[in-house]
Amino acid sequence: MPRRGGDLLNSKMSEWERIFMQNLTVPPHSQRRRNIPQESTTFQCVLKYIEGAFIKQRVTEGCSDVEYQLRLSLFDVTYRHFFGKTWKSSRRPLHSVPRQPTRVVFNETIYFHTSLNHPSITAVVEVVAIAKKQDGISQDLSCGFGIIHLFNSKSEPTNLATKDRGLKLYHGTPRALLHPLFQDPVEKNKYMTVMENSHLQYTLRPHLPLETIFHLFPENLLMSGLQKIPGLLPARGDTSDCFLKPRLMKPVTCYLDKLSIHLYPSLEKFEEELLDLLNDDRLLKANSTPDGNTVAVQERRLRVGVHNGLCFVQAPQVAVLVPEVEVVRGRSASFLGKQGSGSRASRAGQALVLRSRIHLTEMVRHPAFAVFFQLEYVFCAPGGANGKALSATSLSKAAYMHSVRWAAWNPFLGSGSSEVAVPLRGGARHNPSQVLVYKTPPNSVSSEEVRQFESGTVQFHFSADSEEHPVTSTDTLSKDREDSEKPPTPSLSSASSPRMMVSS
Repeated sequence: MPRRGGDLLNSKMSEWERIFMQNLTVPPHSQRRRNIPQESTTFQCVLKYIEGAFIKQRVTEGCSDVEYQLRLSLFDVTYRHFFGKTWKSSRRPLHSVPRQPTRVVFNETIYFHTSLNHPSITAVVEVVAIAKKQDGISQDLSCGFGIIHLFNSKSEPTNLATKDRGLKLYHGTPRALLHPLFQDPVEKNKYMTVMENSHLQYTLRPHLPLETIFHLFPENLLMSGLQKIPGLLPARGDTSDCFLKPRLMKPVTCYLDKLSIHLYPSLEKFEEELLDLLNDDRLLKANSTPDGNTVAVQERRLRVGVHNGLCFVQAPQVAVLVPEVEVVRGRSASFLGKQGSGSRASRAGQALVLRSRIHLTEMVRHPAFAVFFQLEYVFCAPGGANGKALSATSLSKAAYMHSVRWAAWNPFLGSGSSEVAVPLRGGARHNPSQVLVYKTPPNSVSSEEVRQFESGTVQFHFSADSEEHPVTSTDTLSKDREDSEKPPTPSLSSASSPRMMVSS
């Protein structure tokens, strides 16, 4: 079942990275992801209590202390695939009343939304006993599980009544659902044995207020009403459930100007190595020898958006970058002379630049909100591996994209305008786009600060709306621009040396 990345956390992580790593999710099955996304359906599930004599019998022998926990996971019956992230309740003790069934009370509320409105999409509840043995070692023991069907045969939400319902529990663990002999519906499966006189009391109903905060947490992520969501204000009144009547924090408009990307050891060397590796890979896949054709860079893109540790608050903007040297060549010799052509020319070509201002309206004054950058390269192969030239149609099909670097930076709003340099990241590590990213340079003996520069940096001037006049539509990047559209070729803007190095 899905696990979170808590074991990867360390004290050096930012609040954004801590939340991001704690809420990593397993995506739905690849066949589900191919379907056109439907409108998301909201759910509020209240797990009230479990009841039955089986609870005490399984774990009390030889144990000095026993507590119980419910674990909830999303499961695709068709593809036998757990996805999302397993939610865990708090630990609760056993309540035993004479002449009454044995009961463990939870009364915990879970919220989630999903666009996978198919009868095979279910929520699996596992009852776990956490038993402490006499030697002091704790052990998790599965006491049984149940299956909550979220959608009926018409792909509509299950009859969501406001009254309580009892869920049948089965012997074993949810891992039984992965067995090749498992059949759906469960009632037809001879390998599934119902626990007599045992059940989970729960309610399942829609929760329309969630629709107002879809942008703050992703679908298929199970969230407790007591969890804090970046971008939501604390609950009012006696309740501590911020999902009952969610209230949004006030957004702040931010601007990024004079943006440039600097790659190590230089733009030319970086791209040369990247193209050599891609060309070798092309020949290897084609089982061919060098044919005189090479992979070429078609376009350099930068995705910029706001991420709250859980998801993108809005889809990232896409901007086209150009090498600084190409912009310098477009200037007149007289202009270069006035600016001191010697020093400028020596730095020309060492950066990818963007003249246009980036306008972010979704930022919130919260330590988990970060500006996200992703550098992408679009490549094309001008000829086939057999030496034949590609047609125009084939050439467009031969274009492909790779992510090469990314970064996440919290602007610490209120600190004033500043020149910022953020280290870029790469290699095999989790990132918000869930894509593979080009490797970083091998570890060197340099200091940690120098090693950050060796992966490259994104540099820009940052300001918030309280410090600038409102911008017009002509100097901002449209948030709704499709990937295929290109903004006007930016002109060079002389970039100041960053005054601070910010660890992302």
